[in-house]
Amino acid sequence: MDAADLSGHSLLKKYDPDITGSPFINNNWVPAKIILSRGKEIGPLPIKFNIESNELYFLDSTGKEMIALEGLVKEIDCINYYSKDSIRYIFKSGYPSIDKQTENYYYQVFTEGKIELLARKFKYVRVEKNELSGEISKDFVDGSIVLYVYADKIMQVFHPTKNFVISLLKDKEQAMNTFIETNKTNLPEHYPLKEDFCQFHQRERPNNP
Repeated sequence: MDAADLSGHSLLKKYDPDITGSPFINNNWVPAKIILSRGKEIGPLPIKFNIESNELYFLDSTGKEMIALEGLVKEIDCINYYSKDSIRYIFKSGYPSIDKQTENYYYQVFTEGKIELLARKFKYVRVEKNELSGEISKDFVDGSIVLYVYADKIMQVFHPTKNFVISLLKDKEQAMNTFIETNKTNLPEHYPLKEDFCQFHQRERPNNP
């Protein structure tokens, strides 16, 4: 398993036990292949991914729960663990800083290759006060997903419009137009095209049959 190659520190942050829900994208430990920043692949290892703090949790060789050191891990490839839309959970870091995210931030990867479609997924603690009883409740809730595109070493926000998607695929503009017209009729200018982009991109990759 090569867990010795994965350095980490013990859990420094402890959550208020009164907070309901979970900060993790997966509540149970799942096996994942890990690629370190220097390129070595290790695993599979049991991991949990905390999207409130954007940190990778793992079990060391003694079974102790640890957090991977910042900047150590390049990619987390969960094995046989999928999102509700049947996309395998893969998280990667090492992209240019954008908004408030540094190059060590982990994004969920929807497409790989020349153009990468990435998602910033996160949770936060929502605090609410009952106006009648005065009781305060806290729970983990999902934040709004933000999509990014990484291409030609440039990171930018993904705009789910026909014109933006076609601008990313200038060398395949005609093919993309045909794909859109085949799969959608009377397509409005601002139709949300994330799914079309993913399907087309995967179909056009050279190693696809």
